[in-house]
Amino acid sequence: MARTISLKARERSAVGRHRVRRLRAEGKIPAVLYGRKGHMALEIHAVDLLAALHGRKTEKVLIDLKVEGEEGEQQKLAFLQAIQEHPLTDRILHVDLHELSTDEKIHTEVELHPVGEPVGVRTGGGLLQTPIRHLRISCLPHDLPESISVNVEALDVGQSIHVGDITPPAGVEFLNPKDQVLFTVTAPQTEEAAATQETKEPELVRERKEGGEENEES
Repeated sequence: MARTISLKARERSAVGRHRVRRLRAEGKIPAVLYGRKGHMALEIHAVDLLAALHGRKTEKVLIDLKVEGEEGEQQKLAFLQAIQEHPLTDRILHVDLHELSTDEKIHTEVELHPVGEPVGVRTGGGLLQTPIRHLRISCLPHDLPESISVNVEALDVGQSIHVGDITPPAGVEFLNPKDQVLFTVTAPQTEEAAATQETKEPELVRERKEGGEENEES
């Protein structure tokens, strides 16, 4: 199941570019908690957030959130929806949270991980292909898995594993089509075929994209 962490936050009135920068300079991270009744601007101490995440910022995390505000302390269950990082330093710039109800199902994606080395790779020189990296799921918050692991050791060259071939964890429903391929082992490519493919493939020219702007307004 997904990890559950405890975290404290405070309602904030600091919005806009300059006030948010000042907030970060004070060692706090601006955050927004989204819910059915609207959204709430928050601030979280950077040290507290990093300690709670233990340096891992990509896995699914549930948060027991204590929010301090003018009306006192509120207890909320939240889902860590997105983390915005500085493109050069990996410093956390902004956090998006989604408020949850314990009895309401959520729809999200979890990472898909192969376990073991396929026999078609080990003895047949094949290549393991993973067409998709995430599975779409539906479940109650406390049934949320960190990831989905699939044993691929029995896969031979030309064989595949589909969504319908694996059993979801308890309380979890897969939303992807049952015939969607998750893993497949392809035949080894000969040197002649590789050389032919290289001569047929046109050269691609890609424009370098400019880096995105920081979320300064919230």
